[in-house]
Amino acid sequence: MRTGAALLAMIVVGSSAPAWSQPSAAPIETPHLIVRASAGGPSGQELVRLAGQAEAALQKVLVFWSADAGTSRFGKIRVSFEPPRKDTYSSVFYWDESGGTRTRALRVFGTEGAPQMMAHKLTSAVFPQRDKLIRNLMGILAEANVGNPMTFPTCGLGADAWALAILRTESYIPLDELGPDHEPWGMRDLGGGRLTVHDKPRQFRAYAEAGSFGSHLFRTYGVNRIKLLQRLSQSKDRPWRDAFGADLSRLEADWLKALKGSAAAREYDVAAAQRLISADPGSACAEAQKLVGARR
Repeated sequence: MRTGAALLAMIVVGSSAPAWSQPSAAPIETPHLIVRASAGGPSGQELVRLAGQAEAALQKVLVFWSADAGTSRFGKIRVSFEPPRKDTYSSVFYWDESGGTRTRALRVFGTEGAPQMMAHKLTSAVFPQRDKLIRNLMGILAEANVGNPMTFPTCGLGADAWALAILRTESYIPLDELGPDHEPWGMRDLGGGRLTVHDKPRQFRAYAEAGSFGSHLFRTYGVNRIKLLQRLSQSKDRPWRDAFGADLSRLEADWLKALKGSAAAREYDVAAAQRLISADPGSACAEAQKLVGARR
């Protein structure tokens, strides 16, 4: 895996053009990405640095999944750096269908500090997936292992701690209720990488559960069986039995049993997560990030 200066050396800057804050500026290309900034966004060497950072994040994702970037099939992933939303350096993946072509795209909001959800959304780009449960369990797993552990929904405490707290507060959502589309997750898709959240507590619980469930599948079956699930799901809805030898209800029961068995070792974080969810599930993640940040 190439990192640091080696990655920056591979970046190709577009032909002489105005500053990056201008919409007409040429993009910066890395081996797998085409990176640009929105009007008023980062320019010059700052954008070169961000492009190198994004490429390095993708390289870590590819190593974790033992995968290629899909460039020959889908083309390079387009990354747009945009102004922050709520002071969070975060990312959204979507299919850009403008100009008559279908292109993988990430909108990255903000540039300060460690990126959040970049490993998650780059995983979604590497493994295009219609089903939100499969997409999220893979993305959150990648973020937890090679991305930023402070990212939603782990928020510094870990998905397993949140899942245990959700069980204790009797607010658990059965996995079969988390459908393939956005609505069961408390969200709506407005198109063009624009998502809205209409039920923030449900969104948080759903994502935390998916993250914990994905970690269980990873620990129990390994990365290749999760990749098999992803591959088979391209032609069959939720092929749990084909990939893991058990249906969702059995996998869910095994996960919850293992999760409860690990509670004692996680009690400090579980108790903190439970307090935050009980106080306000909509702000629990942000409050956990503050709490964990203060511990450091």
